Amino acid sequence: MGTNSSFKVFDRYHWKYENWYLRNYNIMKAERDCIKSLGLHGKVLDVGVGTGILTYGLSKSMVGVDPSEKMLLYASRRGFLTINSFGEELPFIDGYFDTVIVVVTICFVNDPLKMLAEINRVLKKNGTLVTCVVPKDSSWGIYYNWLKNSGKSLFYRYARFYTIQELFYMLSITGFIVKDTCSTLSYPPGNPPAYEVPIKSLVPDSGFICIRAEKK
Repeated sequence: MGTNSSFKVFDRYHWKYENWYLRNYNIMKAERDCIKSLGLHGKVLDVGVGTGILTYGLSKSMVGVDPSEKMLLYASRRGFLTINSFGEELPFIDGYFDTVIVVVTICFVNDPLKMLAEINRVLKKNGTLVTCVVPKDSSWGIYYNWLKNSGKSLFYRYARFYTIQELFYMLSITGFIVKDTCSTLSYPPGNPPAYEVPIKSLVPDSGFICIRAEKK
């Protein structure tokens, strides 16, 4: 999942990452449906695929990249063609993929602009990037930042969260045009984990927002 030194924590506690989604199935389903609603086509790459639990089955043929070898074992069993690599250094030729997915991975990389530039490079002309984040200024982002700063999370202590406006800016300067958005998890993190139908628009304070951007 993580693509800098944080990957060592994901590698060591891979089972905790996997079990969180299994315990919070309704959240996972809402996030999966949000990603799926933005349209995945052709050759699909998931950067920071982790165990693959969130994105498997969203396309017939998917490649998953992650620096955690242990997490890739799960993804491989789920049908991904897996490659052990970092998001900032993708081992693919130019213009190979039709679609790239990045789910929260941008919050764990040392150089998000370099990763986005690499994604732009491996995408075909007019290719699609679907990137999803927990917005920094949402109730979920505020909660996760609290977990990070209080040392109460194994994983989020390494995260850097961004607002949607910051993400829009990063996309624009790395060669992308925003085309669509999808939002879910409008309820606060203290509520029971319920399924929420994703909304195809930018809904303020949603805890999970996906952006579909096109390579210029």
